[in-house]
Amino acid sequence: MECIVKFDVVHEQETKSLRGLIFVKEDELPNVNQLTEMFNDMKYEVKADAADPMRYIPVHPDATYQHIQIRELDTGDKTYKEDRDLKNIVSNLLPSQNRPI
Repeated sequence: MECIVKFDVVHEQETKSLRGLIFVKEDELPNVNQLTEMFNDMKYEVKADAADPMRYIPVHPDATYQHIQIRELDTGDKTYKEDRDLKNIVSNLLPSQNRPI
């Protein structure tokens, strides 16, 4: 089954909206390794951001882009979109790791 990955490549001065294609098993979404491989095939050498699974950061410090943000994973049957409002609410409710006890 095909999964269309809609994502933004964030540069300092602009953001480019692009799409990629990954083949996945029935009723599954792509995993981090599949997404990383897709980006590498597109000449974006990235790794997953540990804090945000929908964000990928460049491996090399001299990259011309700041990060890649996945907006949507669409298999035709299922569509996964990140709920930014919910994410902001949860991040404000959870304690920060940098706060003193």
